[in-house]
Amino acid sequence: MNKFDFWIRRIHSLLGVAALGGFLLEHLFTISHVMQGAAVFDKAVHEISNIPFLVPVELLFIGVPFALHGIIGVVYALKAKNNVSQYGYWNNWMFYLQRVTAYIAFVFIIYHVVTLRIMGKASGHFVGFDYMHNVLSNPIVMGAYIIGLLSSIFHFTNGLWGFAVTWGIVAGPRSQRLVGVATIGLFLLMSCVGMAALTKFN
Repeated sequence: MNKFDFWIRRIHSLLGVAALGGFLLEHLFTISHVMQGAAVFDKAVHEISNIPFLVPVELLFIGVPFALHGIIGVVYALKAKNNVSQYGYWNNWMFYLQRVTAYIAFVFIIYHVVTLRIMGKASGHFVGFDYMHNVLSNPIVMGAYIIGLLSSIFHFTNGLWGFAVTWGIVAGPRSQRLVGVATIGLFLLMSCVGMAALTKFN
């Protein structure tokens, strides 16, 4: 690995944690309010939408890093050699699933942003509980949201393991296993919050 590739891989992992992490944490925090009722969710959406300079901040700290992470990720994914059929080790499967969920998450996030953040607001509708209820009442859309959200959460949490290894935060097998267990726990926690919230819109 040359020096350029060395730093590109580190920047790629850093952008992923910042972009996908920021997107997920913002959205899970907001939609979790629905578990307290429609009015609480609508209030949370109002508060988020009234944050000063929200759009420039989202574009700068989430949109741009997400786009760069996606572009670099596609290049690496096309170069990657998936050998889970020959070597069915745990790390190989995690590497393979990281690539698969990358494509799903990338498409899902673009779909979500275009249909809700852009088209939803452009239509003049308040993207609150009633709007989300109508959107997710379609079982196909709900299924897409479940797959997309779970894929995004997996890609982020499993990516934290890769981030820790890539940046040399964990080096030995034992510490890598501990981080792996922690990221699985985080995946389950975030998934439970996301799924519980989605079901409240129906």
